Amino acid sequence: MTCTKTLCQECATQWDGIWHCAACLAVKRGAKVERSPLFSWIAVVLITAAMLFGGARLMVWTAAVLAGLFS
Repeated sequence: MTCTKTLCQECATQWDGIWHCAACLAVKRGAKVERSPLFSWIAVVLITAAMLFGGARLMVWTAAVLAGLFS
């Protein structure tokens, strides 16, 4: 609990293994978790870079194999 009030059995509600009073529970339920989009963009950039690097290596390897077959 965040308010540290004494609770009776009738007033307490357990949520995520922690007992809460009605006021603390209302605040907890109404709270929205905002995540920074920075980590999502970093993941997109890293995945894109990996795909570009892998695609370039695949094209070079394919060109080398094809050049060997036709020469």
